[in-house]
Amino acid sequence: MKQLYYLLFIIFSVVFASCTTFKSIKCGSPSTDTYRNFSVDTIAANDTIKNVLISSVDHDRYFEDSKFSGGRFNSETIGEYFSRVRGNGALLIVRNDTILLEQYFGNFSQLSPSNIFSITKATTALLCGIAIDEGYMSLTDPVTKYITELDNADPLFKELTIEHLLDMRTGIDFQESYGWNPFSKMAKLYYGKDVVNQFEKLHFTSKPGTAHYYNSMATALLGVAIERAVGTPYSHYIQEKVWKPLDMEADAFISLDDSKHRQAKAYGGLVSNVRDLAKIGRLYINGGVYDNKRIVSKEWIDRSTHSSLDNEAYSFGWNNIITRKNGKDIVTPRFFAIGLFGQVLFCDPKQNLIFVTLGEKKGSEYHLLFDDFCNLMSK
Repeated sequence: MKQLYYLLFIIFSVVFASCTTFKSIKCGSPSTDTYRNFSVDTIAANDTIKNVLISSVDHDRYFEDSKFSGGRFNSETIGEYFSRVRGNGALLIVRNDTILLEQYFGNFSQLSPSNIFSITKATTALLCGIAIDEGYMSLTDPVTKYITELDNADPLFKELTIEHLLDMRTGIDFQESYGWNPFSKMAKLYYGKDVVNQFEKLHFTSKPGTAHYYNSMATALLGVAIERAVGTPYSHYIQEKVWKPLDMEADAFISLDDSKHRQAKAYGGLVSNVRDLAKIGRLYINGGVYDNKRIVSKEWIDRSTHSSLDNEAYSFGWNNIITRKNGKDIVTPRFFAIGLFGQVLFCDPKQNLIFVTLGEKKGSEYHLLFDDFCNLMSK
């Protein structure tokens, strides 16, 4: 009898070990280095790097020396504040290509790789814009044009367009839940294998285009559509169209659904650092141009960074800051991309300010903190 129990235990363990639930329990809640549990593709930087971001001894030391009180602060500099609330992490502030503040906390150091989670949605949208500029895709294309496996899935897929995916107006029945639950749809997407097979089982709660609902499944679909349209993996396309042209300082990585299917986790799998993310912000502030070379059309940048309240201030992977004026909510020109644990890439185009933070603890709504600093700087 003991041998039978032992045999059943072995069989159960082998079967259970291969499933998504076991992997999500084994890996636990996502963290900045969860990518180490996945197959990854490398996104190579240039061998020779231009010194794009400058650290100057005579730069404005406002952020380094000023002590703040009230609200989130307790008579401390921004560096002291982040050291207290961020845990392991990094902070970079850039203005006019000059580094105003660069600090690292815990085990982070310059160019430390970190999962940037949903900031990945902004880079995926950037790739989509480049693919559209190059004639591979169109905003009005149905997703079934590229993911033909969906022809026999829910009929509403035929009405789901690339623009719906970019604006999160899909109508897909998918709960974007962040509390750690190994049985959730989000855990299945993040830890599961063969993401295209997951697509085929999806259904809709509303007609595509009718309402905004932020969910990672939308960008998972977009990532596969881009790869199919351009005929090359996500890592190759972003390497040749973004990473090398922008003179990124370090190799990046993109997590994959599994080693067999190798679909990029386009919704949250990019691994990078604060300096290279600042260059993405710089590209958007400069209207899609870097070093006198156009990387993506200005029209795409404008569409990405000018959202509306009707779409909850979200557009193509980016959010705009909302403020209150004359008793009404209005969308401001400041825009940001944000990740699960408060990873933030924040841009103020009017003042040419870029803020980037990465780390493990969401000790503050950092995008609102950065917006406060922009208001202070504008005075």
